[in-house]
Parts: sequence; C-alpha cells; structure tokens
Amino acid sequence: MGCTERTLAPESEAPSPCTAMGCTESMLAPKSKIKLVDEIGTEQEGKNFVFYKKTRAVVKHGFYGGGAKVRCPSNHGMTAGISAEIIQGIASACSTRECEECEVSLEAVDGFYYCKECSNYKCPTCARKQIGLPVVDDCEGNPIELEAGDILMAWPEVSDNIFIHHVIMFTGGLEHEPEVGVDLNCPPGVEMWSANTIESTALEKGVEFWWYPSKSFFARDRYEKTAKLCASLGEDGCPGVCEIPQPVKVLLHPLRPEFGGPGVDDALLASSIQEAAQKSNKYGYGTFASAATGNIKDLLHLTNYLKESNYPTEAHRAQLYDEIVASWERSPICSSVPIKVWQKYFVQLGPTPEEAVQNILKYMPVLCHQTSPSQLTEILSHHGWVLDDSFEP
Repeated sequence: MGCTERTLAPESEAPSPCTAMGCTESMLAPKSKIKLVDEIGTEQEGKNFVFYKKTRAVVKHGFYGGGAKVRCPSNHGMTAGISAEIIQGIASACSTRECEECEVSLEAVDGFYYCKECSNYKCPTCARKQIGLPVVDDCEGNPIELEAGDILMAWPEVSDNIFIHHVIMFTGGLEHEPEVGVDLNCPPGVEMWSANTIESTALEKGVEFWWYPSKSFFARDRYEKTAKLCASLGEDGCPGVCEIPQPVKVLLHPLRPEFGGPGVDDALLASSIQEAAQKSNKYGYGTFASAATGNIKDLLHLTNYLKESNYPTEAHRAQLYDEIVASWERSPICSSVPIKVWQKYFVQLGPTPEEAVQNILKYMPVLCHQTSPSQLTEILSHHGWVLDDSFEP
C-alpha cells in the first residue's frame, strides 16, 4: 500500500497486521514456544544461543549452535521420514505416531523425525523451532529461503488407497507474487509465492527434453502454518491448476553456509541442471518397480544406501564412480531428478573422480534408479538435509 510501519498510527492505536486483514484472534496460530523478538534482532542477540530458544536473530545471522541436526531430548540425532510407498491399510497400521514435544498426532501423510534409540517422534514444526531456518531476504515475515537444488514433495496421497510422494526439484528461490494472490482472490493471511522447478513425470514433458521445467505457484498461509502447491506454468505458457491444492514438504540441502556447508557454485549447479535435463530420458515405470523393490529390501535392512564404510579404498570408490555414472542412463522416476543433478554437480566440481565420489558419499549417497521418495528422505536426513512440512521458519 506504500506505507511503512513508521508511517502508521502509534503502536497503541494501530491494529495488528492480522486484524487489519480481517483475522480474528481465534484464527491466529498459537504462540510458539521459541523466544520471539520484536524485530529480527542484532548480531549479538544471534550469538546468545540457547538450545530450544532460538530467536529470529539466530536465523538471520546464522548462529545455529552446531548445525541443522534435529535432536531428541536425550541429544540423539533424529532421522526424517515420510510414509513409504505402500497401500493405505499398512500405512494406517504404521501411523500411530505422536510428537513427544507438542503431542500432535502424526498421520500417515505427515512428515516426521524419529529417534531410534528413544523410539519417539518429533513433528517437523517442533523440529524447525529447534534448529532455526534462514528466511527470504532476512525479513521476519517471509518464508524460509529455498534455493536451487532443494527438494519439494507433493501429492502425498495419490488415491484413497496409495501413498506416493511426488518429488520435484527447485531450480530457483521463492518469489512473492502479490498480483497472483489478488487475481486468485486469496483470503486474508494467505500469500502467493512462486519458484522455478523441474521434474520427471509421466504426465508432462518439456519442449526440448523429457524432464518438465515450470514455474510452480504456492499458497502460503502464515497463520495456519501451511504451504500448498496450487498451480504450475510450463514453457508453453499453458497453466496447470490443482483441482485441490496439495500440501507440500521440502528438503533443504546441507551445503548452505548457514548449515555449516561449503556453499554452492550457482553457475555450476545451473549448468548441471541443464546438462541433466538435456540428457534426460522418458519416465520409467520399470525404474519405479525397482525403487519399490528397494523399499522391500529396506524393510529387511538390505538397503542400497551407499555407505562410506562400504567403500574403504580408492579402488572401491573408482568402481562406485562407474556405477553411479551408469545409473544416470536409466529411465528416471521423480526422485531421480535431484539425485542425478547433484551427482553431476559434484562430478563437474571435481576436480577428480575420487573427490567427486567423496562428495557424493557425503551429500547424495544413493543411486538414481533404485531410490524411492521415502528412502531419499530418510537417507538424506543422515547427511544434513532438513525436512520441513511448510514454508515457515
């Protein structure tokens, strides 16, 4: 509206932003357990790290108190998870989960963190309060800062009987789309954001290659603390609108300096995305069956997880390098996209195959033709990736 906070009425007279948009007190989200500050805060406030009490200043200035690892009250590292690609009957039987912190019930479609030592769960909302997440432009009211290479998961329930998350990769960060919000007559408190994405799907393909690049649009409800995929706009300018907006989950990559990572060469990552897309193949139903078989192996603790301990010598890692590169030629499924892109990025980053494999084992230790979305989530959480079920910090 052209007004800043300083041009409004004095604090005692001015309505809150929520009231101004028509929200009643009962519509607002409950107060968080984390310590809140009136402004984002100073660098010194950010340094005053207290476990479970992170201020916005911690988020802004990158003081994360030992990285972005979610931990249980006993300080064990927790593993992220989503429902495996299974029928509803089994999923319902396995969904009796409850967050040990806020006691919310975790349904089959929900993401979660799990401590194997303590056998307890934490919901993504409590997890993100613990670790703190960077926000767009370091602005307190903005959503989390998503980057090229981060992973989006949508359509957790594709039918009444089957749970299968669809994996999409971000190729750019979030951008506010206020005009789109006006056009769609979004209710008070709901914002529209967009981001460039790319995916492998049997339903769509790009103009020049099999993978499907598009601009995805999301409805972010700041008060319900939800984010939903609403629509996409393909290269041909033809919009696709979700009949029912789909809840999303995101996996944030660990190369962020805020997470203690080395940072990303943006130009090199963009080149890796383009090269992988140019050489992409048609979506593979046979590959999906292979990944589903991997889920069964995982239940039997025979997972194809590329553990560093299984490749102790340079000769072992050289053989693994050849296996990884060969896997890129297989027909992809949705989860193949971020795997192939990141592995190509590390190969281009090099400068040798040995160093490329070391980075792959550290950040993306899976094969792109054998890994389902649920396996990808669990394995990557062991390697610094952070699961969130909304765009909220």
